Amino acid sequence: MYSIPLNPQKRFKLAGSMSALVLWTCLWCNLNSGFWNIVPPSTLDEWQLLIRGVLPFVVLPASVFLLFARRRSLPPMTAPSRLLFVYGAFATFAAYFNPEPLWSLYWSQAFLATIFVAWSFVDWRDPAGSTRQMLQITWAATFIVAAILARQASNSILGHAQTAYFAVNADLHGLSRSSGVARWAAVPGLVCVVRAYHSRRPLILASYLALACSAFFIVYRMQSRGAVFGSIVALAFALIIGSRMRRIALPFAIIAISVILLVESPDVLTDTVDTYVRRGQTKAEFKTMTGRTRAYEHGIAAFEEAPIFGRGQWADRLVILEHVHNSYLQALLNAGVLGGIPYFASWLTGWVLFFRLHKRSSLLSPKDRVCLLEAGTVMMFFTVRSMPETTTASYAVDLLVMVAVYVYLEALTVSVRRTSFARSAMILSPAYPMPALSKLRPSTVLPMVAR
Repeated sequence: MYSIPLNPQKRFKLAGSMSALVLWTCLWCNLNSGFWNIVPPSTLDEWQLLIRGVLPFVVLPASVFLLFARRRSLPPMTAPSRLLFVYGAFATFAAYFNPEPLWSLYWSQAFLATIFVAWSFVDWRDPAGSTRQMLQITWAATFIVAAILARQASNSILGHAQTAYFAVNADLHGLSRSSGVARWAAVPGLVCVVRAYHSRRPLILASYLALACSAFFIVYRMQSRGAVFGSIVALAFALIIGSRMRRIALPFAIIAISVILLVESPDVLTDTVDTYVRRGQTKAEFKTMTGRTRAYEHGIAAFEEAPIFGRGQWADRLVILEHVHNSYLQALLNAGVLGGIPYFASWLTGWVLFFRLHKRSSLLSPKDRVCLLEAGTVMMFFTVRSMPETTTASYAVDLLVMVAVYVYLEALTVSVRRTSFARSAMILSPAYPMPALSKLRPSTVLPMVAR
């Protein structure tokens, strides 16, 4: 047996990738934990809660060291992840005005650590490949957690009750609500649909479709309106944007809808949909969006008390003592107008990058064409979900997924620019020195693509 020795640069690259993977895993392990778990432990369960609770204190400095030790360039200020970082920095400063500043700072460092770890994944010599791996790991993580939650909540999901909306809390012992379970299931479901319609092997196609049907059955049973409508809009988006999916799936969807309309009368369908959407609520309860309008009123009042800087991370729970259920209002509560502006811009620039990449998809590899559609479909789901829930405004699984999407789009933009630049150079001069392309800095490439 002979082993091929790695040169120092390759060893350093491999060590950096593994370190980023370990730190990314630590952030996922910190979910459903918090500052309140940092207490002297007495049982094995309390030990694991303590370890998970202190992870942000380790991940943030480690990710900063890893990022700058590798001397990697940061994305420009117009990149969505950089805008999200600016928002997070303002929210960190605003923790001074929070009634519980230590709690707010805890979630601020978890928020910032997420962005630093995602940046540390990027190898600008192969930006698309390195961030594509990060995205695949993120999809796999959502699938694993969704499978665990589905197993634990199998009684309510497969039970005879009309809905699992009320029963799932008891099955999961407060670990997640129906909206959380639906969110976990929707992401792998959307990814499986995209992959199914881009697979040429019948067995793999059938496997992806089976997984997608299982995931969306969970979403349906959870009866979370935000996840249901978000999934519908995201699937429609994938059908419209993806040419292959449009050719294959759109006719099938039209036929399926036509059959349903022929089997059931419009009145019966209307009553069925109304019953499903209402979830047993009265008209008054439905109009309040399950109490969200009250939370919005309290959130707006709290924002008016600190409109410039905000009150730091978790301002809704620590100031108005309830979940505000809106990403944009929570961003204003957390970081005020100064942080809210870059937060709003992060969504806008994320979509600008996606559509510009989609327009130049001919320059992408087959893997990146599929991965780009997956990223856009998931981003559409979270865009819809950002209105009735909080997405990317605070540290949660939504942030982990969306930061991975943003950084992938940014890195893919650099890769597309290099490919376009290389083709132009080869046309003008076949003797163009190709290795020089890897030295193009992202801070230069991304603004050039934006034009």
